[in-house]
Amino acid sequence: MKSGKSELEVLVESLRTISETQELHGKMLVALVHALDGPGTGESELVTVLNDISVALKYQCQSVEAFNERLKNLPALMVHTLEAELPRILSEEL
Repeated sequence: MKSGKSELEVLVESLRTISETQELHGKMLVALVHALDGPGTGESELVTVLNDISVALKYQCQSVEAFNERLKNLPALMVHTLEAELPRILSEEL
């Protein structure tokens, strides 16, 4: 962690960087689509690269979906953990 920054500040900064990167990737994909519109050389290389991007995006999408599912379950998990552990913790401090 960077000196003088809280974990939350670092997390927010990281998420901003991810957002900026996704915006840049979007612009690059638009440029690639425009490149596919016209004739050109190296089309097979471009198709290969686009296929690689497609695979990477599918993997990222699956990862985000899995992360989202974990986030959805987090409140219930926290309640369950608190219900199970809070009585023990409170009794230890008495």
